Amino acid sequence: MKKIVLFVVAVCTMCLCFAGCNNTGKSQVKYVLYCGLNDADTGSQMLTVTDAQTAARKVITDRGLGYTEYVTYGAYTENDAVKGNDTLVYVLFYVEKVDAQSVAKEIKETLHLAAVLVEEVADSYGFAE
Repeated sequence: MKKIVLFVVAVCTMCLCFAGCNNTGKSQVKYVLYCGLNDADTGSQMLTVTDAQTAARKVITDRGLGYTEYVTYGAYTENDAVKGNDTLVYVLFYVEKVDAQSVAKEIKETLHLAAVLVEEVADSYGFAE
C-alpha cells in the first residue's frame, strides 16, 4: 500500500513540475509602448515611419529583446485642436518592467518624442504546442 501511495505522489509531483514548463494559462505581464511620432519641439511629425522604425528596432534589439511591431495612426487633442500622427506600437513579452521603461525612455530620446505611453497588461499567454 505504501508503494502505491508513494508512486501516486511521485507521479503527481512530476505532473506539477512539468506543468510549470509551459506558460499557457499562466498569468504574465506584457508591455505595450505607444510611440506617436510627433516631434517634441515642433509638435509635427519630422521622421518618416521607416526611419523611426529603424531607430526604435535598434533600441529594442540592442538589449537582446524581442518585440511585435504595429504601424498605426493616432490622434490627440491639444488646446481644442486635434493633432494626428503616425504611431509605432511595440508589444514586449517576457520582459521586466524596468526593461520596458528603459526601452520607452530611450525610444523617446532617440526619436525626440514628447512622450511614450507605456501600457502594462496582465494577461495569460503561452506558446502553441
